[in-house]
Amino acid sequence: MANAAHRASVAFILDLIQIGRDGRHPLDALLLSTIVQANVAPISGRADLQVAFADADAPPPDEMRRPVSVNALASSLRLPFESVRRRVHGLQRSGLCRLSRDGVIVPTEILTHPTYLAGAFQAYERLRRLHGDLRRLGVLDDLPPPSVELARGLVPVRTVARLVSDYMLRAMDVAHTEFGDMISCLLLLEIFRANTEHVGATLAPELAREDGLLDDRHRRPVRQTELARRLGLPAETARRHLLALQELGYVERRSGGLIVTAYALGRPRVVRFAAENALHLRRMFAQLSQLGVLAIWDDYAAAQAASA
Repeated sequence: MANAAHRASVAFILDLIQIGRDGRHPLDALLLSTIVQANVAPISGRADLQVAFADADAPPPDEMRRPVSVNALASSLRLPFESVRRRVHGLQRSGLCRLSRDGVIVPTEILTHPTYLAGAFQAYERLRRLHGDLRRLGVLDDLPPPSVELARGLVPVRTVARLVSDYMLRAMDVAHTEFGDMISCLLLLEIFRANTEHVGATLAPELAREDGLLDDRHRRPVRQTELARRLGLPAETARRHLLALQELGYVERRSGGLIVTAYALGRPRVVRFAAENALHLRRMFAQLSQLGVLAIWDDYAAAQAASA
């Protein structure tokens, strides 16, 4: 069940980045999420403000947002300063953030724009699907009860978006710590997903090894061109990072493409990533439960079941 939950969470992280990048480079999606989270950090640290904005599902006004410096963004994502500066200016030219002497913010007008809300709703529905998958796997037992009751009929899209972004960035920070730069992390996770997405939520006994991992014979190799397409990366960028992952022993080239082997998945760095990711995943769902979001989803699921 832990292996199945980890596969589900990796697919979820990659889907979030796909939704957030909206055709742009994946680092732009991570940058935007980091800026938004840094802007609302003063609010995230106060339970009363979290509840207030969750109950209305409203974005905080610009005057409550804390600008974040380009240097802080580069440090947070462990990216070169010049790369972050260039990408921030590109995002500003696209109208997605505002850069001033004090730093960068994603203003309220962006967070209330139909394009942003459409992406946030996609992420909301994707999380609701993950919640259902993990419930069926039995890995979300003993979550804390709701401490507030959200307004009846509310679809807390923005509240969920803030918690989802926090989880994604924490998970990617752990991946960066264990595996290196962000592009290599994304490629490694995407190979892992592509190798296993055909087997379903749980493994049939004939597909699994004694340790519960999918046997390498049943992993579906994925081609370099497909990985670049999925992540929106230039082919040469993908090639360079994939060569580095092969040299480090995380990825092997087989007939038909690349795989992350069961041996690589048993290495200490991978095991640590999976364990810490599981902690951050549970932390997110605990917060969702306390804010009453999971109660809304459970009520909806019960109503759907009753009408079926």
